[in-house]
Order: sequence, then C-alpha cells, then structure tokens
Amino acid sequence: MINQSFSSQFITLYDLNVLIREVIGDNFPEYLWIVAEIAGIRENQNGHCYLDLVDKNEEKIIAQARANIWAYNYRTLIQTFEKATGETLKKGMKILFNAQVQYHEVYGLSLNIRDIDPTYSTGEMARKKKEVIERLIREGLMEANKALLLPLVPQRIAIISSPTAAGYGDFCTHLQENPFKYQFSLSLFPALMQGEEAAESMVMALQQIQSQLNNFDLVIIIRGGGSQVDLSCFDNYTLAAEVARFPLPVITGIGHERDDTVVDMVAHTKKKTPTAVAEFVISGARMFEENVQKLERTLARSTERLLDNSQHEIKAKMEIFSHLIRENLTQAYNRYQLSTIKLSSVSRYFINHSLHELHLLFQKEAAIFQQKITIATGKHSLFEQAIRHFDPENLMKRGFSIARVEGVILTRVNQVHPGQTMVTHLIDGTINSIVEECHEQKRSTDV
Repeated sequence: MINQSFSSQFITLYDLNVLIREVIGDNFPEYLWIVAEIAGIRENQNGHCYLDLVDKNEEKIIAQARANIWAYNYRTLIQTFEKATGETLKKGMKILFNAQVQYHEVYGLSLNIRDIDPTYSTGEMARKKKEVIERLIREGLMEANKALLLPLVPQRIAIISSPTAAGYGDFCTHLQENPFKYQFSLSLFPALMQGEEAAESMVMALQQIQSQLNNFDLVIIIRGGGSQVDLSCFDNYTLAAEVARFPLPVITGIGHERDDTVVDMVAHTKKKTPTAVAEFVISGARMFEENVQKLERTLARSTERLLDNSQHEIKAKMEIFSHLIRENLTQAYNRYQLSTIKLSSVSRYFINHSLHELHLLFQKEAAIFQQKITIATGKHSLFEQAIRHFDPENLMKRGFSIARVEGVILTRVNQVHPGQTMVTHLIDGTINSIVEECHEQKRSTDV
C-alpha cells in the first residue's frame, strides 16, 4: 500500500508533459537542420502532410520521430522540391529539412518542418545512382545488352508500359499508322511505371517476356506522358541488371529531358520519347527494305554484266568451235571418200558371197517350215475338238450348270454363306435361289 506521506510529491501525466514541453521549448527555441530518412508519408484531406522519419545505421533503425508539414506551407514546399529534383517526397528518400522541435501533451514529440533542402536529396540520389552504376560496371553489365545485334527486321515487339499511359497510345498509333504500311505485332506486358513497386513490376514483366522469348524480336520500355517526377525506379539496380542481362535488345522511351536513368544507360538503345522509339523501329524496317531493294538492284546489274560477258565468251568460243568443226568435217569427208572406195570393193565381194549362202539357207529353212506347218495343223485340229467338247453350252446340254454369287463363279462351298442369293445358269436360262445351309464335304486323307 502506497504511503500517503509521499502523495504531495506526485504530479499528473499532463503536468509531466507540460514540463517536458517547457524543457524542450527552452532548449530548442529555433529551427534546426536535420537529416533523416522517410519511413512513411501520407497527406490528409485538409492538405496537411505527415511523415514518419527514421535514422539508420547499416539498415538498423537507431532513431525515429514524427513530423508534419502544415497545408499552408506544404504545396509551395513540395512544388519547389519536385522542380529542383524531378522527384516527389516518398518512402525511402533521405532528406535534409529545417524543422522546429515541438512537444504536445497528447500527441508527444513531433517535428514541424518549415523547409526542405532539395540539393541534399539530389546529391543523395546521385550518390545512390553512382553506386548502382559502379556496381554494374564491376559486374560487366553496362555494355551487355548493347552488345546484342538488332534484328534484321523488327516486327514482333514486346512492350512494357502502363496500358493507360499516353505514351503507350502514342507509340502504338505512330507505329501502326506508319507511311510505309509496315505491319507490326505488338504485345503489351502491363507494369507500374512509377512508385515504390514500379521496379519490381517491370522486372516481373521482363521475366514473363523471357518465358516466351522466341515470340519476340525486341523489348521496348515506354513511360512517356504525365508527370516527370518519381523516376528513381529506373535507377534501381535489380531492374537495371535485368535489362542489361536480357537476351533481346531493350529499347527505352521513358520520356524525360533530365539526365539518363541507369536503365537508359544499360539498355541497347535509348530514345527520349515513345514516339521517337516508334520512329526508330520504323527506320529499322525501312532500312531492311532499302537493303533488300539495293540487293535487288545490285543483283540485276551483276546479272546483266554476267550475261553480257557470257555472250561475248560464248560468241568467241562459238567462232573457235565453228572453225574446228569445219576443219574436222573436211578431214572426216576425206576419210569418208577413201573409206567409201575401199568399202565399195569389199562390199561387192561379201554381198555376192552372202547372197549365195542366204539362198541355200532359205531353201533349208523352207523345208523345215513346211514340216512344222503340217505338224501344227494336226495339233490345231485336236485342240479344236477339245474346245468344242468343253464348251459351257455343250457341258450344260449334258446336265452341268454354272453357279455364281455376286458375279463370282462358285468352285467351293466356303465361297457362299446362308442368306446370299445364288444364280444358277442352265442351257435355257437362270435360277435365283437363297442359300439356307452350306455343308462342306470333308475329303478323305486316307491313302
């Protein structure tokens, strides 16, 4: 039980907080310049901005505090900051700000921010950007994507952009309405193009494209349109490394006029605007067409020259060939004349001798031929008698008939089945009958 004698020493919590406020007010009468990292930021409906600030040592939080920027000062301050840095205040950003230390009996300690020095944040962002670039250089990634060859004719294009971005629409319209009527296949892989989750969103889009790599010739990252703030996502190491390592050429059209982002630096080709990217793609297709046309003209000229040279060569060779032919024909004719004289003399001898032998051979063959005709005439008479004997009509007269099923002559029982129509031909007509049963007679195998 508490001793009542000490009750005069007790004070209320409110009194304590009032004392704290007075102590802080006495010791921090003026504004201080403070460096801290934004851990959280929100704007309420009245236009006031509230921040959660932290101080870290190797990513470990060693201090934290709340801060506010009142509405009457916030709009001017944020516009000045964005104009100077090209960025908006956001989570993870380190800032140098001028603030008054305040203590409220209910809300506790807070910092009332009056001004923010944009040059510090610019320097901090530049430092981080430099660290990312140096790391990419150490890992040999700065020129990796640039080393890839552009496709001969870019037609199948994977696009990473926000589907609602004005730059995306401008790019598609400019590409599809090109004056040369080139046809392009465009596939959109939606991603966030600003904010804390933008880098991760674009990395996921690149991974989706890589899973279907054979369907594309180029990858194009388009931002374009809208505000120029919040581009720090394009200085992200993970995104830049993914772009650098990507196996297809990556073209950027982020649409900003300030210094290049790291993604611009590692990409194969960087253009300022989405429309400029579209022009680049069209120029690639145009270059391919012009090269083809140039090759066609070169081939035509080469073919003409080849034909002209060939005609001259053929003409010269034909003259030589004609001379050789005339000479060979003359020699051949002379040899022919000599051969004809010799052949005429020899031929007369062989012809007379051959005619005599042929006469003897004809006499001998005539006798043999007459003998064979006599034998053949006898055999012919015997064949004629046999044919008349086995004529179907004569066989039918002796009681034989011919049975057919579906036009096929029956020679065995297994050729017909019950229910089929069998046509039996007799000497004076045919009989149609329905087969009811078939009985095959077993042949005796006894010897």
